[in-house]
Amino acid sequence: MYGALVRLVIKPGKRSEFLEFSRWNTQVVRDSEPGTLRLDLWEVEAEPDVVYVYEVYKDEAAFDSHIKNGPVQKFGEIMNDLVEGWTMVIPFGHSTMSNLDE
Repeated sequence: MYGALVRLVIKPGKRSEFLEFSRWNTQVVRDSEPGTLRLDLWEVEAEPDVVYVYEVYKDEAAFDSHIKNGPVQKFGEIMNDLVEGWTMVIPFGHSTMSNLDE
């Protein structure tokens, strides 16, 4: 598996717009990306303007397919309007082990 954990700081007043976009994005992933195993957004109460994005793909080919999909392209266009900053908490890399391993 291949994945990462990203911390996004959402601009003031843009949280609902960001979450609306993310709902659409996760629906597209669910409907058309069988190689995307997880696309989770996490909130932490102590960080009200932060969203953590945990994404896991079957392999790098599935990730490459994901980044060519419409929502990712759209996010690239609107990111500066919604996101104040971001940090790679866990950079993209390969899983050592998982409960999903066979």
